[in-house]
Amino acid sequence: MDIGKAFSFVFEDENWIVKILIAAAILLAGIVFSWVLLIPLLLALVFVSGYSVEITRRVIRGNPEELPEWDDWGGMFGDGLKVWVIGVVYALPMIIAGICLGAPSALLAEDAEGLSAFLGLIVGCFNFFWAIIMSITLPAAIAFYVDYEDLGAAFRFGEIFAFVRENLGTYLVTFVMSWVTQLIGSLGSIVCGVGWLVTGPYAWMVTGHLYGQAYLEGKGQVVEAVLEEVA
Repeated sequence: MDIGKAFSFVFEDENWIVKILIAAAILLAGIVFSWVLLIPLLLALVFVSGYSVEITRRVIRGNPEELPEWDDWGGMFGDGLKVWVIGVVYALPMIIAGICLGAPSALLAEDAEGLSAFLGLIVGCFNFFWAIIMSITLPAAIAFYVDYEDLGAAFRFGEIFAFVRENLGTYLVTFVMSWVTQLIGSLGSIVCGVGWLVTGPYAWMVTGHLYGQAYLEGKGQVVEAVLEEVA
């Protein structure tokens, strides 16, 4: 994988500032109009997620136009919504564990503190373990959806887990670098909170590129050759 390319490709687009500012404006609008309900912010996040998915698609397809234009609003909304659905499905084990063990733990908090603490510990450990699995597996699930243009492809659990297992080194690198991009995105909040509106979209763009690269490498395609076509 070309990690440096994932972090630098954004700046190779002559209109990168405009495209990041559009993403920032979308997030800002979502925040401003979410003072009563969170729906506008959620919609904003769906659009930015969809933009990241389109970057993954372009890397996999070897499209020379790296940063998409903000013009296919319907397509980006659809991609972003599907990615959120994928995330929820892969998070179901944590949700179920929380309901089956978390609720009894809360009910027993006063009458059986020891048992309540034990159940809470089990839930916490399981959620931590599953969160790591999710973080490593989701990039592949999203890439499967993108490559096959079929939401159902993201739920070929046996095939996807086998794909990740066979390319574990690649997806561990993707996991670590995705964490780094999240750190970069969160650093923007230090600037009175508004900096995140710029660093956040940049982090999503880098993540989309990393997901595409990881999938290509896992499929045995020459990533460097594809990236040269994109450059």
